[in-house]
Amino acid sequence: MSAPIASVSPVSTAAVRPEFLKALEDFDMSVGGELKPRLREMVRLRVSHINGCSYCIRLHSEQLATLGTSPELISALARPVKLMRDDIVSEGDAAALRFAEILTDPPRGLEIEARDAAGQFFTRKQLGAIVETVAVTNAWNRVTRGME
Repeated sequence: MSAPIASVSPVSTAAVRPEFLKALEDFDMSVGGELKPRLREMVRLRVSHINGCSYCIRLHSEQLATLGTSPELISALARPVKLMRDDIVSEGDAAALRFAEILTDPPRGLEIEARDAAGQFFTRKQLGAIVETVAVTNAWNRVTRGME
């Protein structure tokens, strides 16, 4: 966890119960298993960028680097998938990332369209894994930002 911002008094930082963090960590370890590790981390990083969680951005960037992902792709995940060059990600990865973006910061009514587009590349279980990964990443982002 990053240090509290200097202008914020230590009294105003949130103290989340260790039991909650452990439960969230255990839950996190159980989701997204249907996805390739690289795609799972790509989704986590894209969602963390949308949520502005600097700790999680650093964490998932490092995880992607460990998996051998190019710095170019890691950097590209800071932008909406529609703005990425076509040669950066596959069509399937782009569809998964777009679905994750809409689940995280939804322009209402596009969920079905994005899910159907991703469904061209992923099984129902894999789509569920994307949903689970997005949900847990959003939870972590909010917990982390609330504790900073």
